[in-house]
Amino acid sequence: MNHFLKSDTLTSELAQIDTLLRKMPSADILGRLGLTSRREEISKALENLHEGLNTLASTALYFGGKPVIGSAAIRSDFAVDVLYNFKDLVTKLWASSSQIELGARGPITNHGQVELHITELLHGSVGFMLEEIDLKGQPLFDTATKQAVSHASTLIEDVAAPDDVRFQETIENIHPRVFQSTLGFFSVLHRAEATVRIKEDAKDFLLDRVAVDRGFTRLETSNVDEDDSTFLGQLIGLIPYGRRFEFQPPNGDLIRGKVAPTMSESFLQRLHEEQGIGKNFLATIRKRTVRRFGQSAENFTLMELQDAPDSPRS
Repeated sequence: MNHFLKSDTLTSELAQIDTLLRKMPSADILGRLGLTSRREEISKALENLHEGLNTLASTALYFGGKPVIGSAAIRSDFAVDVLYNFKDLVTKLWASSSQIELGARGPITNHGQVELHITELLHGSVGFMLEEIDLKGQPLFDTATKQAVSHASTLIEDVAAPDDVRFQETIENIHPRVFQSTLGFFSVLHRAEATVRIKEDAKDFLLDRVAVDRGFTRLETSNVDEDDSTFLGQLIGLIPYGRRFEFQPPNGDLIRGKVAPTMSESFLQRLHEEQGIGKNFLATIRKRTVRRFGQSAENFTLMELQDAPDSPRS
């Protein structure tokens, strides 16, 4: 059984035992001893479970609404669509947060590394347990897939949050392809008039019909675009560990933003130590534009730095 599902089962049994102990007559010594012994076993199992490593991706998706019949059945076309879109979102987040360059379109390099398996059908509501399986054993640290799944859950929750500022801050830092995948996930839920509960180790939230429709409407009325441009100009500032930059084209406003993950920290540190600040470079800078309700917000990412043609560096 999955780590957090087992924790839920043990916690529920512990609560039942506590209820029985409160109701049991003090004169029933044998009965109380048996329950107390079982309570100690469960408490120890929970303690060991919480101390254990859980570094592989694992998430539970519970669905409700029109596609679901009680706790017995779910429409197959809906199940296929919603699981495909969730997996697609996880894959795009995996790529956008790794050293892989996520282009505007086309296949994602090494996308086969992101594998989620349906390991259980969940009851109470109808749902699926999605898990990453490593036949070599439990990795020492959280896998990139686990981080992407956790990011996907946070993103879904933020998009549908009652606080509009939370949504706005989220999409200002989202890759266009991640944006489209998020819209795809919410579109499937919205069209089917479905709800979803997402549960992980440290996260458990429900998107009811109001939340699903709110998230879909926000995404449907927003747009995220990116384009790359190359500028000849002066590198004004660079913070290697903070991964921030300032760049001044000869004709134009000062450009501030973050440094792409494809530029290594060692390269940035070397550039900083070799006094690259104040020198001219050819900079490839990506501008991301988020449009919503007739307003737009821009942010910039430094993708590449090359020596300017007239200023070779030793």
